[in-house]
Amino acid sequence: MSLSQSSRTMRAIAALRRRATALRLQRFVAPALVLGICALLLVVFQHLSQSVDYRSVIRHLWHLAPEEWLGAVAATALSFAALVGRDAVGLRYLGARVSRGALWVGAIAGSALGNVTGFGALTGGAVRCRVYGSAGVTPAQVGRMTVFTSVTLALALALMAALGMVCAADTLAGVLHIAPEALRWIGGALLACGAVMIAACPAKSREIVPFGRAWLRFAVPARRDLVAQLLLAALDVVGAGLALWALMPRAHVGFPDFLTVYSAAMLLGLIGHTPGGIGVFEAAMVFALGSDVPASKILGALLAYRAIYFGAPLALSAALLAVFEGRALATPLGASLARRGADGVSQLAPLFLAIVTFVTGGMLVISGATPAFSHRIAVLQTIVPLWVLESSQLLGSLLGVGLLFVARGLLRRLDAAWWLALMIASASLVLSFAKGLAFVEAGVLCALIALLFATRHRFNRHSSLFAERFTPGWLASVGCVIALAVWVLLFAFRDVQYSHNLWWQFAFDERAPRALRATLGAGMLAAALALWQLMRPAKGRFVMPPIEDLVEAARIVRAQERSDAGLALMGDKSFLFSEKRNAFLMFAKRGRTWAALHDPVGPREEWPALVRQFVTLAHAHGGRAAFYQVRADALPLYLDAGLTLMKLGEEARVMLKDFDLKGPQRAHLRYALKRGERDGLTIEHIDSTQISAHLPVLRAISDAWLDSRDAREKSFSVAAFDDDYLAAQSVLLVRQNDEPIAFVTFMTTDLNTEATVGVMRHLPEASPYAMEYLFTQLALRLKDAGYEALSLGMAPLSGMGPTPLASPWHRLAGLIWRFGGKFYNFRGLRGFKNKFAPRWEPRYLAASGSISVFITLADLSLLAGGRRS
Repeated sequence: MSLSQSSRTMRAIAALRRRATALRLQRFVAPALVLGICALLLVVFQHLSQSVDYRSVIRHLWHLAPEEWLGAVAATALSFAALVGRDAVGLRYLGARVSRGALWVGAIAGSALGNVTGFGALTGGAVRCRVYGSAGVTPAQVGRMTVFTSVTLALALALMAALGMVCAADTLAGVLHIAPEALRWIGGALLACGAVMIAACPAKSREIVPFGRAWLRFAVPARRDLVAQLLLAALDVVGAGLALWALMPRAHVGFPDFLTVYSAAMLLGLIGHTPGGIGVFEAAMVFALGSDVPASKILGALLAYRAIYFGAPLALSAALLAVFEGRALATPLGASLARRGADGVSQLAPLFLAIVTFVTGGMLVISGATPAFSHRIAVLQTIVPLWVLESSQLLGSLLGVGLLFVARGLLRRLDAAWWLALMIASASLVLSFAKGLAFVEAGVLCALIALLFATRHRFNRHSSLFAERFTPGWLASVGCVIALAVWVLLFAFRDVQYSHNLWWQFAFDERAPRALRATLGAGMLAAALALWQLMRPAKGRFVMPPIEDLVEAARIVRAQERSDAGLALMGDKSFLFSEKRNAFLMFAKRGRTWAALHDPVGPREEWPALVRQFVTLAHAHGGRAAFYQVRADALPLYLDAGLTLMKLGEEARVMLKDFDLKGPQRAHLRYALKRGERDGLTIEHIDSTQISAHLPVLRAISDAWLDSRDAREKSFSVAAFDDDYLAAQSVLLVRQNDEPIAFVTFMTTDLNTEATVGVMRHLPEASPYAMEYLFTQLALRLKDAGYEALSLGMAPLSGMGPTPLASPWHRLAGLIWRFGGKFYNFRGLRGFKNKFAPRWEPRYLAASGSISVFITLADLSLLAGGRRS
C-alpha cells in the first residue's frame, strides 16, 4: 500500500469514528432538546395562565353546547376530506394510482397519526407505505409525496397568514402588536413570492438536478398540481380552523381574523416540531387572542379541539387499520402487502395501538393530578370507604405510568406487552369509577380494551417485556408527560397553600392531597423505571460460533466419555473455553437468560473456573446464569457459585452390560422384535462415511414426521435434523418391506463407553412397533460393540412426587405430572423408556435468583423451540 493510500485509509477510519461518535451523541441530544422545549413551554404557559382559573376552564369545557360539539366534528370531517384530496393530488404528482378505499384509509390514518406524533413525514409516511404499497407505490415515492404535501401545507399557511395581514391589517395590528403598514408590507411580499412561485411552475412536472449533483435532484410539480394542492391545503386549514372556531366564544374576533391567527399558530407549531404542535400552538393562540377572548375559555376550547381533531381521528384510524390489516392478510394479496411495506411498518395496527396506549397512559397520569368533581365525590362517599377512593387515585396514576412503558412493547408486537396492557386497562377501568366516577376516562379505556381484542393476533412475538431496551427518546416522552402532570397539578390547585401536612391529609373533600400523592407516585415510578433502564448493563448478543471453535470443541468432545456432549456440534450454541482450552461450556441466550447446556465438557479440574467465569459473564450483562440438565455429582460447583437448584426430571440410562431379552420383564421387547420381523422390518446401520448418500431419504422421513405433528425443528437441548450435524453421527435405519420408514441417530465419542440417542423420526404410516423395534436393535448392537451405557434422554418432571418436605416447585411439578397429560405426554414418555429397564438418574437446573428461576424456565423452553435473542 502506498503512503497516499494509507493516508486516505486513516482519514476514512477517523471520519467513520467521528460519525459514530456523533450518532451516539445524537441519541441523547435530541431527547435532551425535547425535554428542554417541554420545560420552556411549561414556563411560558405558567406565565400566560397567571390570570386563569382551572375551574373556569373546566366549566367552559363542560358547558359547551351539543351543536358546538357537532359543528366541530363536521368541520373536522371537512378537514380530513381535504386531506384525502391532498393525497390524491400527491399521487397524481407521482404518476401513481391507488384504489379509492386505500386512498381514504391511507390519507386519514396517516394524517391522524402524523398529527398526534408530530413527525408526519415519518409516522404518516410509514402508514402510507403500508397502505399504498398494495398498488405498487414504493417507499421512495411515498417519501417524495410526503415532502410535496408538507411543503405545500407550509406554503399555504404562509399565504393564508399573508392574505389576512393584507385584508385585516388594522384588526390584526392590535392582536399582534405590530403596525398595520408593516403587516401589509409583509403580507404583500409573501403573496408576491407565492404568485411568482406558481407562475414559475411548468405545465408538466419536470425533474431538476441542481449544480450537477444527482443527490440534490427534485421534481418541480406541474402548475395545476401545485395550485390544487394549495387550494386543498387551504380547505384543510379552514376546516381545522372551523373546528376550533365552533368551540370558541366569538367575542370581537371575526372568522377571517381568527383564521389568520390560526394559520400563523399552526405554522409555528410545524416549525416547533412538537407532537401535533402541542404547547407552541396553544401558546400562540392564547398570546394572540388573549386580549379579546378570556384565556380560560380559549384553553377550554383548545382542550375540546384536541380531543375532537386529534383524539377522535386517531381512535377511528386505529380501528380502520385493524380492519384493513385483517382483511389484507386474510388474502394472498396480504402477503405481498407485507413484503412491499417499508422496513419496520409491515404491521400498522400495533403502531397505532402503541400510540393510543401511550396517550391513554398520559391521560391516566394527568387525570390523577386533577381534582375530581365535588358532586361525584359526594356520591362516592355514600358508596365506597375512604381507603378505596384514596388508593384508586394513586393506583390509577401508577398504572398510567405502566401504560407509558408497555406501549413500547406493543410497538414491538410483544405478546407479554399485549397481556399486560389488557390487564392494566381493565384494572384502570374499575379504578376510573372508584376514584371519581370518571365516565369519559372509562369510555377511553373501553375503546382501548376493544382495540386490544381486535388486534390480538398481531402480538405474536414471544419475548420478555422486561428485556426490552427503552430508547432515550421514549424516556424523554415519558418525562414530558410527568412534567405536564406536575404543571397541571400546580395549575389546578393554585389556590391551595402548600404545607407538609398536605401529604398526610386523608378525607373525601381533600382533593389536593390525593392529587399530590398520585403525581408524586407516578413521578417516582417513572423515574425508577427510567433509571433502571438507563443504568442496567447491555444484555449482550448471542453470536454463532466460528468454525475454529467448532473444530476445537469437536476435539474435546471426542477425547472424553460423555456422548451427550455431541450436541455441541449442532452449531446452534456458542462456546466458553477454559484458560488452557481443554474444556468448554456450550451456551445460548434468550432475553436475559444465559443458558449453558449440561455440565462443562472436558477435564473435571477445569470445571470450577469455567462455572465461575460463565456466571460472571452473565451477571456482567445484567443477565441470569443457568445450567440446564446438570448431573447430581456436580451440584456442589453450582452451590458454590451461589445458584439456586431445581430438579427437572430424570434421564433414562440403559446399562448395556446387564441388558438382554431374557425374563418376563423383557417380554414386550421380544414381542416387538418378533412383530417387527412379521411386519417386514429390517435394520441397517449407516456410519458417518455413508451419511451423505442417505441424507435425501432421511430428510423425507424427517419432513413427514414434522408435518404430521405440525411441528418445527427443535434446538439447544434437543438434537435437530441438520445435514452438517448428521454427517458426524451414526444412524440406524429401519426399512419395512425394503422401504425406509424410521431412523435414529446416536452420538458417541472416541472412548466408546456410552452412546446417546439423537434425532428420532418415523413415517406416520410406519408399523406401531417400529420405534420399539428400532431402540431394541440399537441397544443390542451397541452392547455387542462393547459400549457400557445408552442414554435415552430425559423424562421431564419424572421422579418428582410430592413429599412432606417437598418444595413448592416439586409440588407444582408433581401436579403437572399427574394432570398435565393433555398438554404433554409426560407419563407416556417415561413409560416407553421404562420398557428398557433403565437406571433413572436425576437432572437439575442451576440458575441465578429465586423467583426469576421461573422466567429462566420459560426462556429455556423457548430456546428448545429454536428461538434466540
